[in-house]
Amino acid sequence: MNKKKYTKRGAVVICIFAMIFVLFGVNLFRIQILDKNQESQTSVSSYDVTVEAVRGEILDRNGYPLVTNKQVNKIVFSYERFPKAYAERNEIIKALITLFDRNGIEWNDNLPIEIVDGKLVFSEGKENEISYLKSEAFLHLNYYATVDNCFKALCDRYGLTEMPLEQARDVASVYYSMVKNGFNTGRNYVFASGVSGELVSVIMEKSDIFPGVNLQISSEREYTDGTVAPHVLGMVGAISEGEYESYKELGYTRNDVVGKSGVELSFESQLRGTNGIKTVTTDSLGNKTEAYTVEPVNGNTVILTIDFELQKVAQQALEEGVKSLEDKNSRDYPMSGAVVVMDTRTNECLAIASYPTYDNSTYAENAAELNSDEATPLWNRALRSTYTPGSTIKPAVAMAGLEEGLITADTNITCAGIYRYYEDYQPGCTGQHGRQNVVNALFNSCNIFFYETSRLLGIEKLNSYFTMFGLGEKTGIELNESAGSVDSVALREQKGEIWTPGLTIQAGIGHGDNQFTPIQLCSYVSTIANRGVRYKASIVKSVRSPDLSGTVSETEAKVLSQADFANANWDTVHRGMLKVGTESYADFSAVPVKVAAKTGTTTIEKRVNGRMIETYNGLILTFAPYSDPEIAISVVVEGAGSGGSTAPIASAIMEYYFATKDTTETDNSENTLLR
Repeated sequence: MNKKKYTKRGAVVICIFAMIFVLFGVNLFRIQILDKNQESQTSVSSYDVTVEAVRGEILDRNGYPLVTNKQVNKIVFSYERFPKAYAERNEIIKALITLFDRNGIEWNDNLPIEIVDGKLVFSEGKENEISYLKSEAFLHLNYYATVDNCFKALCDRYGLTEMPLEQARDVASVYYSMVKNGFNTGRNYVFASGVSGELVSVIMEKSDIFPGVNLQISSEREYTDGTVAPHVLGMVGAISEGEYESYKELGYTRNDVVGKSGVELSFESQLRGTNGIKTVTTDSLGNKTEAYTVEPVNGNTVILTIDFELQKVAQQALEEGVKSLEDKNSRDYPMSGAVVVMDTRTNECLAIASYPTYDNSTYAENAAELNSDEATPLWNRALRSTYTPGSTIKPAVAMAGLEEGLITADTNITCAGIYRYYEDYQPGCTGQHGRQNVVNALFNSCNIFFYETSRLLGIEKLNSYFTMFGLGEKTGIELNESAGSVDSVALREQKGEIWTPGLTIQAGIGHGDNQFTPIQLCSYVSTIANRGVRYKASIVKSVRSPDLSGTVSETEAKVLSQADFANANWDTVHRGMLKVGTESYADFSAVPVKVAAKTGTTTIEKRVNGRMIETYNGLILTFAPYSDPEIAISVVVEGAGSGGSTAPIASAIMEYYFATKDTTETDNSENTLLR
């Protein structure tokens, strides 16, 4: 009885142990076999792909978009699926080139070798690219290798020897760019950008013919109006070999687009953004999953000080003014000029115009023509060209004489048309003005008065005042600008010349080697309007986050210098400029506030059709309202004939600016000179 009982218990125990053993076995099979198989199916391979950040937008001071982005189709080669054998690659590349050429769509052709009259030649102006082609990074050829040496090396390397010359050259161009741009795992090669949807569909439908050729949707710059402020906004373009050397330390690749000029260049670090990284994982069944390892961060938004509408008015006024003067003076060559408009209270640039100009939105297709145009429409005359100021310098000379106590508001100097202080140098005046005080000398632009004042001051003292007004030095604007120069003994010695007294008195009427930019001249007249307070010029109001919710940086008005001159002396100079603005030019009568102004005319020599001709530049500097200044304007027109002929340009800008403002003006100055 007991024996049977123990036997049953033993059987139960054995069954329990057997069940436990089976469970352990099943679990071990799952862990070692099934899970291992599943793991092998879900993580066969993975690679990272760079995801481009969207470049930041550029807005005007009122938030109006100037530069935004548009989606574009790019045809790219994906390294993971693109064939590795050159024979297979060649067939794909040939077919793509044929397809694009047949549809009249450009592909990225950057090989610095061309075929001219059936012969191979190196492309002109592509020295950096040619050097790279020969370098150890690519063909490993000597620096003196010929174009035929380079082409043979390309054909031998990529199996192109049996192809017709033109076809071999085109296929070689693709390989050149693939190597230069670092085509590898995670880095696509961009074969073409801006591809039409129709052509994309054709390529995608023939994936069996084009393995590894994919669509990548990216962004490119779009301009609300490409003709507005192109010199200020600047442009972007593919990174060059020279640029890459400096940019690569910042994480740029040869596929990147960078700012080339203007705001696009100066604020590259803010506009660029940060690229993201997407990890692509493929399992054994060919299933792909994608996930961001690093999210892309779009570039920041740059808000300019420019007013879109005022900028258009300034550009139109400049263009119409120049064309009118071309017709009036029967010029047989294109004239040019520049305008700068500043807020006197901050030196924010409200408008910067250079003429002739161009359209940013069509630059790519017109680049060759624009770069070879003798009128140099790409050159920013407002910030980069320097001009002899002529009589626009006289308010600074008057202030210097008054402050030094060499003249007073009541000082009279007689103008008989000739300055006779020196026996061997007796320059003339524009007329015989008789007795002239400071106000009338500014009004009549009397050279004799300012010859004498300059002689009394001497060149060192004269130049010290020019420097106080910021002349001959950069304004501090965030864009590329020229410094200009103040004529001096040291400058002449550098040129191997000797300073003479005659050069001093010529400097006092704005001649000689005084060379200033239009933006310097605008800052100068703004400083006059501010009674000696000179602000740093600016073109950027603030930098905001991509969605405008946060402020990265904000530009505050910065005082560069402050001349502590007597108010009575400022009153005297201002009255002289008011007399010019109200009595000399009827153009300003349409402006609803009182305008102060000073003109200048300078003689220049200009090469036209291979011969040197003598002509005259015209300049005008203005500020308004006279009693409480808000804006300052400088205008320069090359070949205008006279400074007064540029007044319609300044008045058109003033008229627009004050059209919608409260034009009530209180004039606290002595009004005895108004008629």
